[in-house]
Order: sequence, then C-alpha cells, then structure tokens
Amino acid sequence: MNVFKLRPPGWRRIRLPFKLPLVYMPLILLPALAGIYILTDSYTASSKTRTAAYATDLLALMAQKMDDRLGSYEQLSKQIMTDDELLSRLAVKPASVYERFEIQNAINERLNVFWLGSDQNAYIRAIKLTTPNAEYTYGTDAIDGFGVGGADYQATVAAMKGGAVWFRPEAYSDGYSSFDAFRLGRSVRDKKLSAVGTLTVVIRTEAITDIFSQTRFRENAAIRLLTDKGEEILGNGKKAQAGERQLLTYSRDSIRNGWQLSAQLPLDQLYEPIYRTARMATFIVLGCIVLGLVLTQLLVIDLVIPIRRLTANMKQGVKGVRPERLKRFGGAIEIVEMNDTFISVMYEIERLIAEASRQEQQKKEAEIRVLQNQLSPHFLHNTLNSIRWMAIIQKQDNIKETVDSLNRLLTYALRGGGGPVSLGTEVEMLRSYVTIQKVRYQHFGFEARVPRELEDALVPKFLLQPLIENALLHGLAGAERPGEISVEAAAEGRTLVLKVADNGVGLSPERLAEVVASLEGDERPSQSGESGARIGLRSVHERVQLHYGKQYGLRISSGPGTGTSLAVKLPLQREEGGEADAKRHDRG
Repeated sequence: MNVFKLRPPGWRRIRLPFKLPLVYMPLILLPALAGIYILTDSYTASSKTRTAAYATDLLALMAQKMDDRLGSYEQLSKQIMTDDELLSRLAVKPASVYERFEIQNAINERLNVFWLGSDQNAYIRAIKLTTPNAEYTYGTDAIDGFGVGGADYQATVAAMKGGAVWFRPEAYSDGYSSFDAFRLGRSVRDKKLSAVGTLTVVIRTEAITDIFSQTRFRENAAIRLLTDKGEEILGNGKKAQAGERQLLTYSRDSIRNGWQLSAQLPLDQLYEPIYRTARMATFIVLGCIVLGLVLTQLLVIDLVIPIRRLTANMKQGVKGVRPERLKRFGGAIEIVEMNDTFISVMYEIERLIAEASRQEQQKKEAEIRVLQNQLSPHFLHNTLNSIRWMAIIQKQDNIKETVDSLNRLLTYALRGGGGPVSLGTEVEMLRSYVTIQKVRYQHFGFEARVPRELEDALVPKFLLQPLIENALLHGLAGAERPGEISVEAAAEGRTLVLKVADNGVGLSPERLAEVVASLEGDERPSQSGESGARIGLRSVHERVQLHYGKQYGLRISSGPGTGTSLAVKLPLQREEGGEADAKRHDRG
C-alpha cells in the first residue's frame, strides 16, 4: 500500500505555517502528555515503595548502630576486668587513706589507656570498681554512688558470674546537676576465678538518644527503646497522631539484652515530595502546551520566510543573475548559512568560468604560435640541406658540423608534434644547440649530469633550451672569465627537479625581484631594458603550470657575480617500455 495515499485531500495545498500546529498538537503534544502522565504515575508508585523501603532500612541501620554502641561498652568493660595490672591493684587491701589514694591514682592512670581514642567514651559518666576492702571511682561520682552498694544490685551482677548486665536508666545527681544514665555491671574475678569485686560503667542516656536525633525522621517519627516485655526504656518524646492515615511501623528485637527498637513513622510527610513532583509535572505540561504554540509560531517566522527567500535566490541564480545581485537575509542560522553558501558557490562558478575562458584563450594563442613557428623550420630545413652539401663539396667540416646540429634541432622541432619527450632526448638536443652557440660564444663549457634512471622521464619539448639561451645571453655574455653551464636532474619523491646553472655575472637584488615578479604575471617596467629574458623565462614557467598545475614551475636564485641557478619542478612521469631508446635511435 502506498502510504502517501493516506494523506487527507488537499494536504499538499496547506501552507507550512498551518501544517506545523496541525502536526504539533496531535502527533507530538498528545503522546507527550500521555507519556508524562504514565511516567509520573509509575514514578509515584515506585517512589512510595522505595521511600518505605528506605525508611525501613534507615531504622534498621539505627537499631544496628545502637546494638554496636552497647556492644562496644561491653567490650570496654571486658578489657577493664581482664587487665592484670588493675586486678593486681584491686587485690591490695589499703592500710591507710594515703595508700588508698595511691591505688586510686594508679587505677586512674591505667583506665586512661582504655579511655583515650574512642568517641563513644564521651558518654561514659563514671567507672566504679568496688571490692570488699575499698571503692574506686574513675570520673564523676553521684551522691548515692550510683547505687552500686545496694544488695539487689550486687546480687544481680554476681548472678551473671562475670557476664554483662544492663540496668534500665535512672536519674542521678552529683550535687550540681541531674542526669539519666544506664549502669553496665560485671563481676570481676581473678585468674583463679575468685570474685574480686564489681565493675560498674555508668553511661549517660544520650548515648542512645543522640542516635535517635541523627535520623532525618527525628521530627516526625515516634521512636522508642523497649524491654523484652514491651516496657519503654527510652523515647524521643514523639507520639504518632491518632488521625494519621498512613503509618510505617517498625520493630526490631535483636538489640542487646533482648531490647527492642520501635518506630512509628507517618508516610504522608514522606510522600509530600512525590505529590509535589506530580503537581509540578502538571504545571509543566500546561506550560509546554503554551510554549509549544509560541515556538511553533516562532518557527514559522524563523523558517518559512527564509526558505521562501532562499528559493527565490536559487531561481534567480539558475536564470544567470550575477551573485552580487542575490539577496542576503536573516533567519534560522542553518538557512542563512545555506544562502551564504549558495552565493559563495555562484561566485566560485563565475570565477571558474572566467579562469577556464582565460586558460582556453592561452591554449589557443599557444597553438597559433606553434603553427606559426612550424612554417619557417620547413623552409630552413631544405635550405640547410643545400648549405650542408656545399660544405661537403668545399670540405668545410666545421660548417658541416654546425649545419648538422641545426638540422637535428629542426628535425626534433618538427617531429612528434608538441607532446612530451624523454629527458635523455631533450638533453641530446641541448648538446646540438650548444654546438651551434659555440660558433658565437667560443669560450664556455657545457656539462649535463642526468642519472641513467631518469633518462626516460617525460618533459615538455624545448623546455631547457630557453634556459640555456638565457644563461648565454644574460649570464655569460658580459662575463670576463670562461663560462660554464651545467644541467642537472634529480628526483625528489614524485617530483622531477631540473636545474640549469651558470657562473655568469648574476643578478642584482632589484633585477632578481623584477624577474620573479614577471613569473607571477606582475609585469613591472624593466630598469635594464632586458624584457626578452623575462618573456623567455615566463614562457617556460607558464608552459609548466598549464600542463601540470600551479604547484609546479620555475624558481630562480642569483646574486651579483655568483651566477644564476634556474630550477624547474615537474611531476615525475616516465615513458612506457623502451620508447625512449627507440626515439634516440631514430634521431641518430
């Protein structure tokens, strides 16, 4: 089935400003509203479950912390009652008040060892060691001595035979302030298991109530510490409200002495953030509806009008309107960038058309020059053959050698059209050219250093001849010493570098700047009137760039009295099998 047939009649005729709200409302907004409702409802239910589980875990952690704290006090009492030095001090019967004072000091020093380094010891009010002979108190004593001398207390502790026994908190006073405290009692025995006395650790009730206050539920939860019979030992002073509809009740009985932790927590206050989230989601949905309608209108303004303007620009560009007449406008940045890119492309197309026209014109002019230059060589070739036979008849070998060299040059020029030739062939033609020039310039030497592996490299025909001519006319002609011209070839990766150097008069910095500028097309007035040199060099430079691209061409380096070096860079291209040898054989 073709899905496009399902579109309502006339849908294509509806403009984009009206389509956007029609699409936004049923296809985007309604599913978003349904999704938000489902997610909010699911989040509320799962959050309630997680909140209840979190509260339960937090209360369990509180119970575990209480149990650990009570256990730490039992461990402290065990360390004290098994310390050999304390047992030896308790076994001594003081003969005087002074001796009793010394024993008290020794006990205090020993208990300091157990006291230091434990934060929980801050809740210990006093430690009392009671023997039949004396009573020793570490810390602050109470007026009634914490009741450790009572018969019921001693009997209860003795019945545990060294085990720890906890007493419910009672109110005590030291004469200055009143406080509530637990008593932890143990029977102290020596190594023979004979009863030596009684150890009592007095612990303030804040050791437990401070744990109550550390929970985030302290303001709402009713937390109580109960006995194994359900009697309240301690509480945080809160009570569950009778009208609470949702209560989390927690109880744990794994605390020391069979004590239990009981907590009643109203969940309505815990759920209040969830309810607040649901209400906020509702307001967000309503806000999204309003915001969506506003944004739809903004999109119409920001997209539709710029798209229409971009379409108009494209139509004008296709019709051939010049790029500078195309309009720029504001709107969505993507559309503005598209318009700017389109205008830039039109400018680039205009530039490429102009560049292609210029290059085509240059090629046509070069072809015309080649045709013109081919007319005179045919006439000269026939004339030179006549002169050659006259030199043979007159036995003028020097004239014959010169004519033969010129004849080879003309044959080389007329053969094969204007295509590239091998570097070896081009160098051999240079030798013929040098032979002719030595008739006029007799005092100069010529040397060509071309590696054998580069002899089959392809170069444009007559590439190096203008450079040799330039060296003779402008380098060696004015020199007062024998001249030398060298041709070197080297491969640099995939680039062929041909260098023509002479030891002539060289160029001044000003003259060198003129020549370099002429290669780039900046034709400046010549101070020396030597425009011919620049034309020849520029011709070589332009031929290379027309054939191979702007990255190749001619480079010049020179200095007064140091000669001139011309370097031509070409792509390294080679002839296919044996073609170079065949050409050299034909030349011979």
